[in-house]
Amino acid sequence: MGKFDGILLVSDMDGTMLTGDKRISDENRQAVARFTREGGWFCMATGRPPATTSAFEPLLPCGAPKIYLNGALIRYDAQHVLRQFTFGSEIWPLIETVCADFPTVGCELFAADEVFLYRSSPETTYHMQLVRRQFAPMTAFVPGTVLYDIALTGKPEVLQQIRTAYFGQTDRYSAVMSAPNLLEVTRAQADKGTALCTVAEHLGVERARTFAIGDGGNDLSMLKAAGYSFAPENADAAARAAAAQIVPDNEHSAVAYAIAQIEAMF
Repeated sequence: MGKFDGILLVSDMDGTMLTGDKRISDENRQAVARFTREGGWFCMATGRPPATTSAFEPLLPCGAPKIYLNGALIRYDAQHVLRQFTFGSEIWPLIETVCADFPTVGCELFAADEVFLYRSSPETTYHMQLVRRQFAPMTAFVPGTVLYDIALTGKPEVLQQIRTAYFGQTDRYSAVMSAPNLLEVTRAQADKGTALCTVAEHLGVERARTFAIGDGGNDLSMLKAAGYSFAPENADAAARAAAAQIVPDNEHSAVAYAIAQIEAMF
């Protein structure tokens, strides 16, 4: 019997597990290895598509399924998909309307293996730097490619206008501010909180033994869904308010500290 048997820890990546220069600290890596070695289930939960996570996935022993694209895709690997929520052809008129009404806003289309740049904005370069990947032009898009997430980039006040105007009164889509300059749109059933519950049910983990840690707006649903939650000191105000406990920031091994707190509870 391990000390973490039957415990699920779901961790955000950017701003939580990863440092500002996109590294996993030795402390975090060692803590996750010990957590899983002692029977715990570790699950990464990110807004990124699988195509942009290959640099750090091998460093984390994820026995649990992984949550990508803010919960739109849950899988072990490409051959073993647990659940996915994709857009149909109805998304194209919405994309065209939003881009026509807000000409300064950038638009990125997320598939599992590629990010397509529908239209750039001044914030697009920052987003590419964040995920460390050049986005593909729309000329490379193949009709019928499965899309999971639409990312809109621009000034925060403009993105809030879009969120209110197009997604405030609909139960068809979920729209969350993952960062001040980034609004992400998925199917309504796709969020990290629902994904956490899906993974817990799949693994047979009781809700009281589920833990989450995250720093941003796209983490709120899982911070609220978990039995107990943490937010790093660098988290935004909403995430800090939703979390049960604040831990050191992402530059000081937030996840390792959270695991130490979990160990003290059991």
